[in-house]
Amino acid sequence: MTAMVSDASPGARRTITPRMRSASGEVMRGREAEQKIVRQLLRRAQRGAGGVVLVDGEPGIGKSLLLRDSTDAAAEQGFSLAAGAADQLGQAIPLFALRAALREPFAELTADDPGRDLPDATAWWITRIRAHLEQRAAAAPVLVCLDDLHWSSQATLAALRALPRDLKRHPVAWLLARSSASRRDADYLFGQLENDGAARVTLAPLGADAVAAMLTDAFGAPPDQALADLACGAAGNPSLVAELIGGLRDDHAVQVTGGCAVLLSARLPQRIHRLVQRRLDGLSKRARHLLVTAAVLGPAFRLEDAAEMLGESPATLLPAVEEAMSAAVLTAAEHAFTFQHELLRRSVGEIIPQPARNALHRQYGEILLTRGESAAQAASHLLQAAHPGDPASLAALDKAAAQTLGSAPRTAACLAVRTLELTPPADPAALSRAVAAAEALTAAGRLDQAARIARAMMAKPLPPVAEARLRCVLSSILSARGQAQDAADQARMVLARPQLPDDLRDQALTAHLQALAGLRDELAGAVADTILAAPGQHDSHAAAAARLTRAVIN
Repeated sequence: MTAMVSDASPGARRTITPRMRSASGEVMRGREAEQKIVRQLLRRAQRGAGGVVLVDGEPGIGKSLLLRDSTDAAAEQGFSLAAGAADQLGQAIPLFALRAALREPFAELTADDPGRDLPDATAWWITRIRAHLEQRAAAAPVLVCLDDLHWSSQATLAALRALPRDLKRHPVAWLLARSSASRRDADYLFGQLENDGAARVTLAPLGADAVAAMLTDAFGAPPDQALADLACGAAGNPSLVAELIGGLRDDHAVQVTGGCAVLLSARLPQRIHRLVQRRLDGLSKRARHLLVTAAVLGPAFRLEDAAEMLGESPATLLPAVEEAMSAAVLTAAEHAFTFQHELLRRSVGEIIPQPARNALHRQYGEILLTRGESAAQAASHLLQAAHPGDPASLAALDKAAAQTLGSAPRTAACLAVRTLELTPPADPAALSRAVAAAEALTAAGRLDQAARIARAMMAKPLPPVAEARLRCVLSSILSARGQAQDAADQARMVLARPQLPDDLRDQALTAHLQALAGLRDELAGAVADTILAAPGQHDSHAAAAARLTRAVIN
């Protein structure tokens, strides 16, 4: 809200109790301040002076409901009403929105309109409308209420630029609304009217309390946390909240239990999907393609990521981004773009057929891994893409698990276990994935699960390297459980094997040191010193274990 209608007269200081329900029965929540500004406009007109209130905001934010509430209030106070709305088709008709609002004699176009062939027909019509409003205002205050002015023709905007100023000494109140996803002409009009003293109200998203009240009204009980969280995805857009409520009712997805409205299903209602599909249908094919891809990337995405996914440059995507922002689907943050409403993003993502969604998740996960960026973020996408019978997606999970093992062992464990679950037992890769899962689970501290996998695999004949890796796993688990002697035995069995690969020998040395340190065995110091004397010949884990062992036994 950038300005307010003000009047210092005593009557202007009376307390106004905002009407919370329009004549149509719709309840308006969280708009008390805006209602107060409109009531001040009406009082000013009743005292004989004109004024303008400008209302803008994103689509569905409640502009039309505020206007209906205002016309209801004005009608009760004896105002003469001229209410209407612009639309896309009406742009072809001169002054369509104003003429429709004023009704006869302005609503109809006839062949014998005296102004239709004048060189300046717009000026002729403005003169007629001014005279008409002066005549009506002489009998009662007038409220001219026009919605959706972002669709207005240039002639309508020109009339609205002139008439409020010409009629400011008459009891004519102007309530004008447009979407913030608007054309530049409407932007210019609102700016000029504001410069002339109009009050400007930008409807902000509803707060959490107002959204909770909408849910409580709809279902007869306060929402549980899951329902409240789902509604948060509407980002305070009352129209989207209302659509969500209607869709949940259609799907019987909410049940009142224990004094709470409980969400029974996490699936988005079909009504939300239909709403989103209509919004996508209003965009160009290029903008739709961008949004569908971006929805898979996450709530926030970098333009360069979307460009790489689409095989384009960020510069070529700018028109599509601007279109999506103008449609109030995307908004810009400092370093990324975000979907203005999480419900819309989620629905856009769910509209994509599952096989295509899997492919997009895998593509993005592999891009992140190739760049060396957050392996944990890559893992979340690869997990969503993975499914049985897809060697490429499982191989990507293998790579992500290996990359995250050192920095994020819990993530690595989730990846490795999921990959193993998706691998048929007869698959040649099943053994290596079982070993990787046991190692990742051990690193993540999920010892019982790691031990089960290791012992199950060792119950059958194994290749020497696989068996040695699993014995190292068991040694680490036994050390952690305080069974140092058994742990040392497992490690020695590995170290006794000839021609061990260097990485596996270091793994066994690390496990052996852990066990010896637990035993307080004097051999631990000698093993640690051997490693520390030639640090370049051992990996970082073995060197760290040697330093720790030396510190413990000193």
